[in-house]
Amino acid sequence: MNASVGHILRSLSAILVCLLFAAGAAFGQESAGQADRTIQSLRDDLQRVLSEIQLPTVTDQQLTEDRRMLEATRTKALLEAEKLVAPLNNLDQQITRLGAAPTDASTEPQPIAEQRAVLDASQKRLKAAKAQLEVIAVEAEQASGRAASIQRDQFFSRIFERSKSILNPSLWYDTGVGIIQLGQRLGSLFSTWWKEVQGTADFAELLVIPLIFAAFSILFMVLRQRMSRWLDAGVLASRSPDEIDRLWRVVRGILSMGLLLIAVLLVIDLGLNVSGLSTPRLTLFVSAVSGVISSTVLNSVLAHRLTAPGLPAWRIVALNEPSAVRFPLLFSLAAFVAALTDELQKLTDSLFLPLANTIGQSAVSAAAMVVLIALILLIFGSQDETEEPLVERKSYFRWSSQFAPFAWVLLGVATVALLLGYIALANYIVQQMFDTAVLITVLFLVHHLADAAVASSVDPSSAFGRFLRRVGGFTDRGISRLGLLVRIVVDLLLVVIGLPLLFLQWTVTWVDFRSIINTAFFGFKIGDVSVSLWSVLLLVLIIASGIVLTNLVIRWLDARVLTGSSLDKGVQDSVRKGGSYAGYLLAGIFALSAAGLDFTNLALVAGALGVGIGLGLQSIVSNFVSGLILLAERPIRAGDWITIAAGEGIVKRINVRSTLIETFDKSAVIVPNSLLIAEPVRNWTYGDGAGRFAILVTTGYDQDPEKICELLLGIANAHRAVMSDPPANAILFGFVDLGMRFELKGFVADVFEGVFVASEIRIAIHKAFKEKGIQFPVVNLEREIKRPKQS
Repeated sequence: MNASVGHILRSLSAILVCLLFAAGAAFGQESAGQADRTIQSLRDDLQRVLSEIQLPTVTDQQLTEDRRMLEATRTKALLEAEKLVAPLNNLDQQITRLGAAPTDASTEPQPIAEQRAVLDASQKRLKAAKAQLEVIAVEAEQASGRAASIQRDQFFSRIFERSKSILNPSLWYDTGVGIIQLGQRLGSLFSTWWKEVQGTADFAELLVIPLIFAAFSILFMVLRQRMSRWLDAGVLASRSPDEIDRLWRVVRGILSMGLLLIAVLLVIDLGLNVSGLSTPRLTLFVSAVSGVISSTVLNSVLAHRLTAPGLPAWRIVALNEPSAVRFPLLFSLAAFVAALTDELQKLTDSLFLPLANTIGQSAVSAAAMVVLIALILLIFGSQDETEEPLVERKSYFRWSSQFAPFAWVLLGVATVALLLGYIALANYIVQQMFDTAVLITVLFLVHHLADAAVASSVDPSSAFGRFLRRVGGFTDRGISRLGLLVRIVVDLLLVVIGLPLLFLQWTVTWVDFRSIINTAFFGFKIGDVSVSLWSVLLLVLIIASGIVLTNLVIRWLDARVLTGSSLDKGVQDSVRKGGSYAGYLLAGIFALSAAGLDFTNLALVAGALGVGIGLGLQSIVSNFVSGLILLAERPIRAGDWITIAAGEGIVKRINVRSTLIETFDKSAVIVPNSLLIAEPVRNWTYGDGAGRFAILVTTGYDQDPEKICELLLGIANAHRAVMSDPPANAILFGFVDLGMRFELKGFVADVFEGVFVASEIRIAIHKAFKEKGIQFPVVNLEREIKRPKQS
């Protein structure tokens, strides 16, 4: 009977366990099914792209789209693989709760065995799916690399493709024919467009464009009156601007013109759409014209604001007035040629014009850009500095003159390429030179503006500085720290944004950066440790939080415990340092553990530490351990007066690696902690702060030695700072050629007062000897002896 009851109970227990694990197994099966469907879809996309990039007729645009698709496939595969981590961990926990399968002849209950088999099958299926997803991610990355290689090969073959030289008359004949064909195609485009819209367009709706422009004009006039202080040239000429005024005027001009262009283009687009005049053919032409106008106008504003013709006080670059007038004109022409070349290239491709037309356009634009860039370089290189107006101001971008030789070399290469028929290469060089110069100028403008804003905020007399102090309630120290943080953040942002843009100018596409971001986001493995962006951010966050928390605890300990205690300053400093080291160590351990480092393998940690010490960390480890010994044993403490071979002074701070000693002439001596442990150190304040002073006095042989000793002893005992225990004493120290030499010894509670007490006693001795008619010898050899109190 009892056996039957036990069998029933075991069976019920097994059934309950199976019910508990059934949900987990079902969840694992569902995750595996979804992963299988995703794998099949990703495989199809991958095979389609692989077959497309292997075609000999694949174009550069198709390769760019394929690389974008491959990166999307890789990202999705990695994300799906990450999603399988949680189900796998859940299955592992369930299998662990089931326990190990019997290894002997005994058998486990049938329901548990079946559940174990289901869990094992789900686990294997999920692991296989995760492995396939990771393989797809690797294959997509490799395929993207092959596509990038094909794209680079096509780029170089296109760039270094040789055509006719600019000295060949047939090139210019073909260019003329191409221009005529372009005009004919544009005429056909407008003719077709007019046929499409003439019956349906409502021309009355076009009135919305001038109405909105009129509203904008009125608003601009009102704002101009309100902001005449910043917009009026006469006022600008009479003002004495600071650095933030000059730099902000450039940035403000670009932003204002950009917003104005956006508003104008939106109004035109709105009017064309409302009236029914907008068609895909017209949009193609309007987009090209808008691109040329926008690029030319923005670059023209940039050049005018940099050189400020007629306003030398607002000038950013080091140019005299004639150069400041010529530079914006040349720069605007270069911007116009560059933008026109890009838009004509798009139009030519869209209108299916012959290749000869493209080559001719590139030859004309490349030759024009070479001339314009050369003239711009001549302006900066040959201006007469004696003509510079006598205006006190800071000039920026002086460093750019160092790159002038390199720019001349590139122009020379472009010129030779034009003469030899490498039109695409020449056009590519001059276009990238101009675009790179504009990009670097804008980035450094923002950099200098941030520096000027920080400098202005630190100055309490500036308007910006007063605003921060009044509104934000910042102190000078807080503003200085905030300014440093702003500088760091702005510089990092400029690097993060500027470098990809610079690489983009020189054929590196955004897909390359997307691949880098994917690698950083999803991580890579070093041994068994996975390094990813999130793990690094988590490590930094934990360390920063640990440092902040440790500092808060130490501040609380200092304010609430140590300050109100009777402990001396050395003990308090030891407690602070020990608590700080312990907090930082715990923060580092928690951060490394969260990042994936397994501290259970102590042999690995010890081996790494041993290798590090053997490779040159002996002194660092020795100094660190010596610092811990100094904090624990406290042979010296912060505030002690010590004498070592390197000098004599006060211990200011005991750090991890070294101890800072401030000498009596206010110089700093930084001593490695190991020297304070290994070499003799004289501590004048060890145990207590008492110290002894000794004064030598010489008198003639005509004086009574006993009365001199009584007089000296009375003077010492009369001083407030001389201790009575141990008592002072005066003795006849010896006989010299000039007379008898006496020594007065006494103790003071604070050794740092010893030198001042000794000076005051000497003054008192001089007065007493003068009153009693006691004469000093002509030469008085006196020396002061300072020693710590002997126990």
